[in-house]
Amino acid sequence: MMPPTPLLASVQRILAQVAGLLGTHLELFGLELQDALQRFAVNFILGVLSVVLGGLCLALAAVLLLIIFWDSHRIAVALGLMLVYGGAAIGFAAYLRHRLKHAADLFPATCGELARDRKALLHAEDEA
Repeated sequence: MMPPTPLLASVQRILAQVAGLLGTHLELFGLELQDALQRFAVNFILGVLSVVLGGLCLALAAVLLLIIFWDSHRIAVALGLMLVYGGAAIGFAAYLRHRLKHAADLFPATCGELARDRKALLHAEDEA
């Protein structure tokens, strides 16, 4: 078997470095993905609980107000509740739209590392 030529040895070293770099980036991506999924799961559970319990509370409060004012002002109370709930729904929808429009980037560390690597490779090509 012939000893490796200097060119072949250089290519092997470069491939080994690229493989190591790719492994590091995949590990970082995996950690960020795991963190994002954990945050999403907790936020989702808290959101569902808040919606269910808040909805029950609002429904019972509306029924209570209608019972209290049944003889005197039931239509006014029903309209007032409808306006309050409708206004709250519109406000929350606007807030959700704002949050989705201005959401933070996913995987910022991975994207930053890839951008730095690309810049370093382009800089190395310019010098060569």
